[in-house]
Amino acid sequence: MSDVARCSGEFTLVATGDSLIFQRLSIFKDEAFLKVREIIRRGDAAYANFETLMRDEKGFPRYKRDPTAWMTSPRFVLDELRWMGFSLFSLANNHSMDYSEEGLLENLRIFEGAGVTHAGTGRNLSEARAPAYLDTEKARVALVSVNTGGEDGCAGDAWGRVPGRPGVNPLRYTTTVCLEKPDFETLASISRKLDLPEPGEGGLNFLESVFEVGERADIHTAPYGPDLEGNLRSISEARENADLVFVAVHNHVKRRPGVMYFDDTLEHIAGFVEAFSRAAVDAGADAVLGTGTHCLNGIEIYRGRPIFYGLGNFIYQSYRSNPRPYDWYEARGLHEETHPDESGAISLYPSLTGAAEERRIRRLTTSVVAEIVYDNGRLRQVVLYPIETPRHEHRGGRPILASGPKADEILGRLSGLSAEYGTTIDVDRGIGRIVM
Repeated sequence: MSDVARCSGEFTLVATGDSLIFQRLSIFKDEAFLKVREIIRRGDAAYANFETLMRDEKGFPRYKRDPTAWMTSPRFVLDELRWMGFSLFSLANNHSMDYSEEGLLENLRIFEGAGVTHAGTGRNLSEARAPAYLDTEKARVALVSVNTGGEDGCAGDAWGRVPGRPGVNPLRYTTTVCLEKPDFETLASISRKLDLPEPGEGGLNFLESVFEVGERADIHTAPYGPDLEGNLRSISEARENADLVFVAVHNHVKRRPGVMYFDDTLEHIAGFVEAFSRAAVDAGADAVLGTGTHCLNGIEIYRGRPIFYGLGNFIYQSYRSNPRPYDWYEARGLHEETHPDESGAISLYPSLTGAAEERRIRRLTTSVVAEIVYDNGRLRQVVLYPIETPRHEHRGGRPILASGPKADEILGRLSGLSAEYGTTIDVDRGIGRIVM
């Protein structure tokens, strides 16, 4: 990565987390909400992860092993986000294919028709992986957007007579489980009794997981080679064609994969995301913008560039707003004619109660807006504004500026998570700062 500045003067990117938006925002006039809009609009560019689909009722609900939610929104939500001040959108996330290829393509057509800068999905892999560009008065910026996790919904390129496949730009990963030698030998013995393959040079492949001998028990994840290489090429291409390059990473994978999604380990993301984020900076990214965990994760300053491992929820209207397909009811033993609104209050995680449920709600409804300020292409400071997305039976989920003890609690939590990466956040009068 070249450290030569690519643009002159000051440039500010305002970055937010996940926007799960299904209702209007412009109707609200409360001061705490309008202050958030003011912060977004004073940026030279503003970023959001668009975690829903505008599809005009096109597409069929895709089958999911874990039927939690299918996102769909009316067309006006894009106008609402533009009214807020957003100009850069990531479309690569785990809901991009909720309504199969047709739903994804209709969402893409609506974004293209609006002339809005977006990245992360496409009619084939090359299109989904390509950088998107936004020209502003002060600089030309690029966005590359990836989604981690499962293989469902991955875009594919044409090959010979086989056409390309619409979908999402993937960042898949491999997992290796290390065991101490006695435990590994026990597992190998079980594998033999089940007439499964013997251990080889690559370890023991047991029930779709790879095990190997290590000094201590641990789980290691690494970016899948072709996805890593392909995305780094896109970032390098963006570096050649833009003044500032931003990489969006939508991630649901925790440091301990397979553990209940909304438990206390959610605040610690998988190692392959950290590895990819640093490689993205090495390839030319000026910031990495993490979303997907729906809670705050730590901030790392790597080679003078900020890596936000999780910006949390910015708009969170998801818990009651969407109709759900039959699969959702079947998985919960509900009658197929139950009205969607009647099931909207049913917890997706019924085993979380009491203090654990309170922590889950606190994570989901508190986050930050990050104001990233560059001078001559180099990071000068990051300003962190704490926000809440208060719950309400019908009209909740819009972001409001937090203040007082609530602001201190949000920034204190983020400071603790960021300290694990050696990052210090100075907090003064309800605002956090990372100064270079």
